[in-house]
Amino acid sequence: MRLVERGITMADISTQDLIDKFLYAINNRWGYIYGTAGILWTQSKQDAATREQTVKYGQQWVGHHVADCSGLFHWAFAQLGGYMYHGSDTMYKKCCTSKGELKNGKTTDGQELKPGTAVFTWKPKDQKYGHVGLYIGNGNVID
Repeated sequence: MRLVERGITMADISTQDLIDKFLYAINNRWGYIYGTAGILWTQSKQDAATREQTVKYGQQWVGHHVADCSGLFHWAFAQLGGYMYHGSDTMYKKCCTSKGELKNGKTTDGQELKPGTAVFTWKPKDQKYGHVGLYIGNGNVID
């Protein structure tokens, strides 16, 4: 898929390089803070937080890098010289070239899920995609 706004293609970023960036975040104990994309979470950011979940759980991430689900994609692509939208619903609508459902670890057409595939969750109540992770193989998704 060509991301016309930035003149890059998904092929410009290798699957393994993308997976390696996600593993880097996991191995370096990044936290999850909604609305972030690979930033260092500071006490001043925590003190200024207004979102209930961030106020309640964010303190544990002070001094750590943080990202939300699509923010991790956004950060990883930027690190690799590319661009990815921040927002799972936007990512799905603008970037997905192949769409389907998963059942028992396989796509509905019976094909195995390939490493490097973005996996989204649908929120029927909101009629949008609300979460995204990266399939890295062996049944594992980093989200």
